[in-house]
Amino acid sequence: MSKAAKVEKMPASRDLQIGARVRHARILAGIRMRELAERIGCAESSISKIESGHVVPSLPMLQRIVEALGRDLSSFFGADLDAPAIIQRAGQRVVALTDPIRDGKGIKYERMISFATGNLLEANIHIVEPGGGREDRVTHQGESFGYVIEGQIELTIENSPYMLSAGDSFSYKNHLTSSYRNPGTVVARMLWVNTPQVH
Repeated sequence: MSKAAKVEKMPASRDLQIGARVRHARILAGIRMRELAERIGCAESSISKIESGHVVPSLPMLQRIVEALGRDLSSFFGADLDAPAIIQRAGQRVVALTDPIRDGKGIKYERMISFATGNLLEANIHIVEPGGGREDRVTHQGESFGYVIEGQIELTIENSPYMLSAGDSFSYKNHLTSSYRNPGTVVARMLWVNTPQVH
Protein backbone atom coordinates (compact mmCIF):
# COMPACT_ATOMS: atom_id res chain seq x y z
CA MET A 1 0.00 0.00 0.00
CA SER A 2 1.34 3.47 -0.82
CA LYS A 3 2.88 5.41 2.04
CA ALA A 4 1.46 8.64 0.63
CA ALA A 5 -2.07 9.57 1.58
CA LYS A 6 -4.48 10.01 -1.29
CA VAL A 7 -6.06 13.40 -0.71
CA GLU A 8 -8.66 15.67 -2.21
CA LYS A 9 -8.68 19.42 -1.75
CA MET A 10 -11.86 20.84 -0.27
CA PRO A 11 -12.90 24.25 1.09
CA ALA A 12 -10.82 25.31 4.11
CA SER A 13 -13.71 25.23 6.60
CA ARG A 14 -14.51 21.64 5.64
CA ASP A 15 -10.79 20.74 5.85
CA LEU A 16 -10.56 22.01 9.42
CA GLN A 17 -13.78 20.30 10.41
CA ILE A 18 -12.67 16.84 9.24
CA GLY A 19 -9.17 17.35 10.65
CA ALA A 20 -10.55 18.35 14.05
CA ARG A 21 -12.82 15.31 14.10
CA VAL A 22 -9.95 12.95 13.25
CA ARG A 23 -7.65 14.46 15.87
CA HIS A 24 -10.28 14.41 18.63
CA ALA A 25 -11.32 10.84 17.86
CA ARG A 26 -7.67 9.74 17.85
CA ILE A 27 -6.98 11.42 21.21
CA LEU A 28 -10.03 9.85 22.84
CA ALA A 29 -9.03 6.45 21.44
CA GLY A 30 -5.58 6.86 23.02
CA ILE A 31 -3.79 6.32 19.71
CA ARG A 32 -0.64 8.17 18.63
CA MET A 33 -0.29 9.56 15.13
CA ARG A 34 2.40 7.00 14.28
CA GLU A 35 0.21 4.10 15.42
CA LEU A 36 -2.78 5.34 13.41
CA ALA A 37 -0.58 5.75 10.34
CA GLU A 38 0.73 2.19 10.71
CA ARG A 39 -2.81 0.84 11.07
CA ILE A 40 -3.99 2.36 7.80
CA GLY A 41 -0.72 2.10 5.89
CA CYS A 42 0.28 5.70 5.35
CA ALA A 43 3.00 8.09 6.49
CA GLU A 44 2.72 9.78 9.90
CA SER A 45 3.14 13.12 8.12
CA SER A 46 -0.06 12.40 6.16
CA ILE A 47 -2.04 12.04 9.40
CA SER A 48 -0.51 15.29 10.65
CA LYS A 49 -1.56 17.12 7.47
CA ILE A 50 -5.08 15.71 7.70
CA GLU A 51 -5.48 16.75 11.36
CA SER A 52 -4.12 20.24 10.69
CA GLY A 53 -6.59 20.69 7.83
CA HIS A 54 -3.98 21.04 5.09
CA VAL A 55 -5.37 18.04 3.21
CA VAL A 56 -8.55 15.99 3.29
CA PRO A 57 -8.49 12.20 2.82
CA SER A 58 -10.38 10.50 0.06
CA LEU A 59 -13.54 8.71 1.17
CA PRO A 60 -11.87 5.23 1.09
CA MET A 61 -8.97 6.50 3.21
CA LEU A 62 -11.33 8.28 5.62
CA GLN A 63 -13.21 5.00 5.97
CA ARG A 64 -9.94 3.24 6.93
CA ILE A 65 -9.12 5.98 9.45
CA VAL A 66 -12.55 5.81 11.05
CA GLU A 67 -12.44 2.02 11.29
CA ALA A 68 -8.93 2.13 12.77
CA LEU A 69 -10.31 4.42 15.48
CA GLY A 70 -13.10 1.95 16.27
CA ARG A 71 -15.78 4.20 14.82
CA ASP A 72 -18.19 4.28 11.91
CA LEU A 73 -18.86 7.11 9.47
CA SER A 74 -22.38 7.82 10.72
CA SER A 75 -21.24 8.34 14.31
CA PHE A 76 -18.09 10.15 13.15
CA PHE A 77 -20.17 12.80 11.37
CA GLY A 78 -23.08 12.64 13.79
CA ALA A 79 -22.40 16.06 15.30
CA ASP A 80 -21.91 19.48 13.72
CA LEU A 81 -18.75 21.23 14.93
CA ASP A 82 -20.19 24.60 13.92
CA ALA A 83 -23.40 24.19 15.91
CA PRO A 84 -23.68 26.32 19.10
CA ALA A 85 -24.76 23.25 21.07
CA ILE A 86 -25.00 19.49 20.55
CA ILE A 87 -28.28 17.89 21.61
CA GLN A 88 -28.49 14.13 22.15
CA ARG A 89 -31.95 12.80 22.92
CA ALA A 90 -32.62 10.16 25.56
CA GLY A 91 -32.37 6.69 24.09
CA GLN A 92 -30.44 7.91 21.02
CA ARG A 93 -26.92 8.14 22.46
CA VAL A 94 -24.21 5.69 21.39
CA VAL A 95 -23.56 2.87 23.89
CA ALA A 96 -20.08 1.32 23.57
CA LEU A 97 -19.19 -2.11 24.94
CA THR A 98 -15.50 -1.32 25.36
CA ASP A 99 -13.24 1.57 26.30
CA PRO A 100 -10.43 2.15 23.76
CA ILE A 101 -7.85 2.91 26.48
CA ARG A 102 -8.81 1.08 29.66
CA ASP A 103 -9.49 -2.58 30.38
CA GLY A 104 -12.61 -3.62 32.20
CA LYS A 105 -15.38 -6.19 32.35
CA GLY A 106 -19.13 -6.00 32.69
CA ILE A 107 -19.21 -2.31 31.70
CA LYS A 108 -20.98 -0.37 28.96
CA TYR A 109 -20.36 3.30 28.20
CA GLU A 110 -23.20 5.60 27.18
CA ARG A 111 -21.50 8.48 25.34
CA MET A 112 -22.74 11.80 26.71
CA ILE A 113 -20.37 13.83 24.53
CA SER A 114 -19.96 12.81 20.91
CA PHE A 115 -16.41 11.88 19.89
CA ALA A 116 -16.84 14.20 16.91
CA THR A 117 -17.47 17.44 18.78
CA GLY A 118 -13.85 18.45 19.42
CA ASN A 119 -14.62 19.30 23.05
CA LEU A 120 -12.01 19.22 25.80
CA LEU A 121 -14.10 16.96 28.03
CA GLU A 122 -15.05 13.28 27.84
CA ALA A 123 -18.31 12.28 29.51
CA ASN A 124 -20.00 8.89 29.75
CA ILE A 125 -22.55 7.08 31.85
CA HIS A 126 -20.82 3.92 33.04
CA ILE A 127 -23.30 1.04 33.23
CA VAL A 128 -21.69 -1.54 35.50
CA GLU A 129 -23.03 -5.07 35.90
CA PRO A 130 -22.82 -6.77 39.34
CA GLY A 131 -19.22 -7.89 39.78
CA GLY A 132 -18.08 -5.70 36.88
CA GLY A 133 -15.36 -3.10 37.13
CA ARG A 134 -12.11 -1.76 35.75
CA GLU A 135 -8.62 -0.78 36.83
CA ASP A 136 -7.20 2.41 35.36
CA ARG A 137 -3.41 2.63 35.46
CA VAL A 138 -3.33 5.26 32.69
CA THR A 139 -2.34 8.53 34.37
CA HIS A 140 -2.12 11.98 32.79
CA GLN A 141 -2.86 15.62 33.51
CA GLY A 142 -6.42 16.75 34.15
CA GLU A 143 -9.31 15.92 36.43
CA SER A 144 -12.14 13.41 36.80
CA PHE A 145 -15.58 13.86 38.33
CA GLY A 146 -18.25 11.26 38.95
CA TYR A 147 -21.81 10.98 40.26
CA VAL A 148 -23.50 7.69 41.15
CA ILE A 149 -26.96 7.64 39.61
CA GLU A 150 -28.05 4.25 40.95
CA GLY A 151 -26.58 1.18 42.59
CA GLN A 152 -23.30 0.91 44.50
CA ILE A 153 -19.71 1.49 43.43
CA GLU A 154 -16.52 0.74 45.33
CA LEU A 155 -14.04 3.35 44.07
CA THR A 156 -10.32 3.16 44.85
CA ILE A 157 -8.07 6.18 44.35
CA GLU A 158 -4.42 5.19 44.70
CA ASN A 159 -4.75 2.79 47.68
CA SER A 160 -7.76 4.43 49.35
CA PRO A 161 -11.14 2.67 48.87
CA TYR A 162 -14.49 4.49 49.05
CA MET A 163 -17.96 2.92 49.05
CA LEU A 164 -20.40 5.05 47.05
CA SER A 165 -24.18 4.86 46.74
CA ALA A 166 -26.77 6.67 44.62
CA GLY A 167 -26.41 10.42 45.08
CA ASP A 168 -22.73 10.31 46.06
CA SER A 169 -20.14 12.12 43.95
CA PHE A 170 -16.37 12.21 43.70
CA SER A 171 -13.52 14.08 42.03
CA TYR A 172 -9.76 13.57 41.77
CA LYS A 173 -6.69 14.54 39.77
CA ASN A 174 -5.87 12.31 36.80
CA HIS A 175 -2.24 11.83 37.81
CA LEU A 176 -3.59 9.38 40.42
CA THR A 177 -4.43 5.76 39.59
CA SER A 178 -7.99 4.59 40.07
CA SER A 179 -10.20 1.52 39.90
CA TYR A 180 -13.81 0.69 40.63
CA ARG A 181 -16.15 -2.27 40.88
CA ASN A 182 -19.81 -2.96 41.47
CA PRO A 183 -20.03 -5.02 44.69
CA GLY A 184 -23.83 -5.09 44.65
CA THR A 185 -26.43 -7.38 43.14
CA VAL A 186 -28.01 -4.84 40.76
CA VAL A 187 -26.68 -2.81 37.86
CA ALA A 188 -24.95 0.44 38.87
CA ARG A 189 -24.95 3.59 36.73
CA MET A 190 -22.69 6.58 37.22
CA LEU A 191 -21.94 9.73 35.28
CA TRP A 192 -18.18 10.10 34.69
CA VAL A 193 -16.66 13.31 33.31
CA ASN A 194 -12.93 13.70 32.75
CA THR A 195 -10.21 15.47 30.82
CA PRO A 196 -9.15 13.05 28.03
CA GLN A 197 -5.56 11.96 27.71
CA VAL A 198 -3.69 13.97 25.07
CA HIS A 199 -0.96 12.38 22.90
